[in-house]
Amino acid sequence: MIRNSRHHRDVRTFSAIAGLGLLSALAGAACSSSGSSSGAGGGGGAGASGGGAGGSVTGTGGATAGIAGAGQGGGAAGAAGATGVAGASGTGGSASGGAFGIAGPTRCDATLPLCESFENGLDGNLWKTTKAGDATVTVDEVHAARGTKALHVKTVAGGGSNFAYIKETKTFPATNNVLYGRMFVWFEDALTTDGHFSLAEGAGTGTPAVIRFGGQFKAFGVGTDGGSSGDWTDSDRTKLVPTQTWICAEFQFDGPTNTFNVWWDDMARPMLTSGPSKHATFTMPTFNSLWFGWWMYNLAEPQDIWIDEIAVDYKPIGCTK
Repeated sequence: MIRNSRHHRDVRTFSAIAGLGLLSALAGAACSSSGSSSGAGGGGGAGASGGGAGGSVTGTGGATAGIAGAGQGGGAAGAAGATGVAGASGTGGSASGGAFGIAGPTRCDATLPLCESFENGLDGNLWKTTKAGDATVTVDEVHAARGTKALHVKTVAGGGSNFAYIKETKTFPATNNVLYGRMFVWFEDALTTDGHFSLAEGAGTGTPAVIRFGGQFKAFGVGTDGGSSGDWTDSDRTKLVPTQTWICAEFQFDGPTNTFNVWWDDMARPMLTSGPSKHATFTMPTFNSLWFGWWMYNLAEPQDIWIDEIAVDYKPIGCTK
């Protein structure tokens, strides 16, 4: 689940205008991090957090031989001019741009083993809440990725109030012991320490290891504790976790191969593909539970996060569901 890219294009078109004997050059270059671009033959540039503002591009082909560039990040195909060529539609799109249904209605339905929108509050029959000290777990309308409500987890400094989460056991046993978890996350406050944190954790039988998706050094990461390979976290320091924006994060816990995989806004983060190749003797349990929330293990700092549209499946989920 991680992606951020910039694409540079240089489209040059030369046209002979009859009767004038004049050679004119139309040159256009696009390099966008906002995902919105227009002009003769301009396609959508790639935006921050993995794509452009989905569908906002309106590239237009030149009157004589304009070429609409291919937009990366959800840009629509440019309209061809009189003899122009329409550009290919872009792919992906950032969560903030609407390509994943941000600010739209919930997309949870019965096609997934578990999909939680929190539109009906926190279901006590599905989720068990665990928290420490003054930490809180509520459902409110302050931020919502889809629909009107989301899970709000708040921890405070000191007093051992460094964790709060909700745990489910409904989706187990996992088919072939392969588990995918998808969540939309909003960090209200910037991470100010290099502390180790978890946003989701799986556990089970066969090994005491707990299997974590979270991070360290202000970036996402994967890791474990309690098993034969010890306590470790692999962090993707090439891209820090942003604040006050919705992030679509998906992780895979692959029991048969004992490997992790992570995607950010539907783009793989290769630095978080991990397992025995990096950590000898590492093994995953036979999963029987999974929690979502927040736990800062060291260098505790206050944190406000919102989590929405939690989904669990035994195959890839993606951000559009």
